[in-house]
Amino acid sequence: MQRTIESLERIIALGENLLTTFDIEGLLTQIVKHVKDLLEADGATLYLVDPIEKLMISQVILSDRVEEIVLKVGNDSIAGYTALNRRSLNIPDAYGDLSGYHPSLKFNREIDEKFHTHTKSILTHPLVLRDELIGVFQVVNKKGGIPFDDEDLRILRNFAVIAGIAILNARLVERVVEEQTNANDIIEHISEKVIIQNLEGEILSLNHRAAEDLPPGISAREAKGRKVVDLFPSLAGLSGEIRKVIDHNLDKTFSGGKMPYVILTAKNSRQMIEKIILIIKEPANHHLPGPPPATADDPA
Repeated sequence: MQRTIESLERIIALGENLLTTFDIEGLLTQIVKHVKDLLEADGATLYLVDPIEKLMISQVILSDRVEEIVLKVGNDSIAGYTALNRRSLNIPDAYGDLSGYHPSLKFNREIDEKFHTHTKSILTHPLVLRDELIGVFQVVNKKGGIPFDDEDLRILRNFAVIAGIAILNARLVERVVEEQTNANDIIEHISEKVIIQNLEGEILSLNHRAAEDLPPGISAREAKGRKVVDLFPSLAGLSGEIRKVIDHNLDKTFSGGKMPYVILTAKNSRQMIEKIILIIKEPANHHLPGPPPATADDPA
């Protein structure tokens, strides 16, 4: 019990770092390293589950020789059984008879033969969060040649909760960054002027087309932090509409008048507006040549 309490203190300390690590590859490596250290094992592997292909792919293997392993989710492998049944396994002898767990279950000795290792004891645990199967921990060979015990399983189960949250957080951040990158790429290349401002009306960013209309001598970088109305006086008439959007916490508003525009909002997790996105579409005749200037010979 004392070891469990000490491990909980370590897990809490480790969790602070894991929950603020958003580089998914670095995070997974840290997670498996901590599992190996917490359980005092010779090796550890984290399999992530592909729910569409029904496959488990080893993301991180902390072992001197073993490389990537791909398994099916099924009862014919130890990690696959753990994933399919969402059940932990504590196997003291990997080469022993495993039919008591399932008639098809057996240890794949080819991995030991291929990488010149010898697996003795195995402890597995499914990584499940909010009823979603994320992956499977597989820890092998407790140091000292002794089998894993119930305390080891409790430690692994406790750590899996923090690890699952950290992985989902990192995946979410990765998805947001990817979506933001795609959105920025679209904004940069559309023909309309796009200006992103904060709630105080200060420019956060603007696309290439909007930068073309900045006052002479001011670059897009220098425009950041300046008031939109100071650098784009023609947009001063939109201040009232922007204020209405903010005051009523709207998602968007638009107009198709003489200066067509769309005002979009970016909201935080509490659904409160953080940014205003102005999209200004120039009138269809904006770039058309006007009538030639009058000359002295033209009739009045």
